Amino acid sequence: YLSVRLAVCGLCLPEKPPILLDDALAAFDDRRMVLALELLEELVTEGAAGLSICAVHDRTVEARVAELVDAGIPCITFNSDLPDSHRVCFVGQDVYQTGRVAAELMGKSVVSGARILATVGNQKFDGHQKRLRGFLDRMEELGFCRDGILVRETFNDYGTTVQVVSETLAEYPDLAGIYMANLSVSGCVEAVRAAGRTGQVRVICHDINEGIRQLLLSGGVDYTIPQDFVQQGYAPVMLLKDLLRKGKMEDSARFASKIGILC
Repeated sequence: YLSVRLAVCGLCLPEKPPILLDDALAAFDDRRMVLALELLEELVTEGAAGLSICAVHDRTVEARVAELVDAGIPCITFNSDLPDSHRVCFVGQDVYQTGRVAAELMGKSVVSGARILATVGNQKFDGHQKRLRGFLDRMEELGFCRDGILVRETFNDYGTTVQVVSETLAEYPDLAGIYMANLSVSGCVEAVRAAGRTGQVRVICHDINEGIRQLLLSGGVDYTIPQDFVQQGYAPVMLLKDLLRKGKMEDSARFASKIGILC
């Protein structure tokens, strides 16, 4: 998937285009991450002028990006940040705040003190970390006991999500809500359905696509918090273009993503 897109970039874009690496890296194991970094080095050696990155929040990745930025190759992160990478700016939602919004919705959907499952894809992913932290912080403010919120990783994998949710439902029959701070929402909904708990366990997630739209309509998902992926793909490239061609760029704040709710 990653190599196909890089090949298309090499064929279709002008010389020395910005490099775009996104969450194809989010679920990489350590070996694949090393290979991806090696590929990044090859592209930089070939003369890439700028970086637009969404990647795992790994110290090795962050440190290498910081070195490249310090060497004169600007970087803009999107969707999930590398906050200490010396990047020019971040384009995307305030993911910590979206986690707090999800908690506010959950607090209004279940009884006070109810048991909740919060799943994240990969805690190395900055966006998932901050969503989870925002959710936990706000739930505690709302009076929910931290011990009553179960946190599990599912690595954005459908099968793992089905297994984790199914096992949690079996172990905790009083489970009242599930917060999906990650992908594979359909796996969560399938596990709830198989347990005969649809409509009893509240499910709150992020993003919107046709699959999640259908899950909202069918009642499998109660709320989702969407984000503007088109803008997140478009804005970094346009900002880098201005920075590389004109030596300055417009205020990135105008690309700040609003937080909405769909139900």
